[in-house]
Amino acid sequence: MDGDCMALVYEYMQEGTLQDKLREFIPFADNGKPLTWKQRLRIGHESAQGLEYLHKACSPPLIHRDVKTNNILLSANLEAKIADFGLSRAFNNASSHVSTAVVGTPGYLDPEYYQSYQLSEKSDVFSFGVVLLEIITGKPPIIAGPEGGHLAKWVNQKLSRGDIESIVDPRMHGQYDINSVWKVTELARKCTELSSAQRPTMSVTVAELKESLDLEISTEGTRGGRTTNMNPHPHNYSRNDNFISDVSQNSVFEMGYMDGMTAPGPAAR
Repeated sequence: MDGDCMALVYEYMQEGTLQDKLREFIPFADNGKPLTWKQRLRIGHESAQGLEYLHKACSPPLIHRDVKTNNILLSANLEAKIADFGLSRAFNNASSHVSTAVVGTPGYLDPEYYQSYQLSEKSDVFSFGVVLLEIITGKPPIIAGPEGGHLAKWVNQKLSRGDIESIVDPRMHGQYDINSVWKVTELARKCTELSSAQRPTMSVTVAELKESLDLEISTEGTRGGRTTNMNPHPHNYSRNDNFISDVSQNSVFEMGYMDGMTAPGPAAR
């Protein structure tokens, strides 16, 4: 603060945002190489820890309200930190819901929050689930084109065929443990459930990502070449696959839903 002037100073994060690293080829950053699966898992795990801290360790607890890859900053060694708390709101752990105007970013906005105006920490979980899908696929939250729409819906359609490699970012060239990828994909799908009651907490999400990272590390030195295209989860991937198709952004959003969606009545869970 300097008189009537105020400045917000951030720690310098040399590698920029996760969004840049996932979707842009930067010749002078990290030798221009795309992120490996292990690097992506570490970034996801550290980002999840940041959100868990907001939800559990802050006093009062905070809901970020704008979780997205552009708000995850990376240091020179790719350490991830959550940034931009301009939309954050405090919440009471006893009720865990706050009535508030709907704000956020297209593609990351919790559909239940949009319908009910009831904000909870599970709204951050939904947004983080979209971030995880971006980490896996390298694609943006809203995919353009006739076969596009919301990333979560696109992933579910692809997985209905049981082929994980059809959604994994091809820039990883098959260098990943297939079981680790399946585990994170299922976690992301749980995080993006339409009903907040069916989503995990950030604490559960942190634990699941740690297990996935440990699994990737344990197999890293034993595999060579491409992974075998196997589905270690033979159960049927059937669930409500209706997600956001598009939204327009101002301070309050209008949301379009996928055809066939039956909107639940506003309810604070």
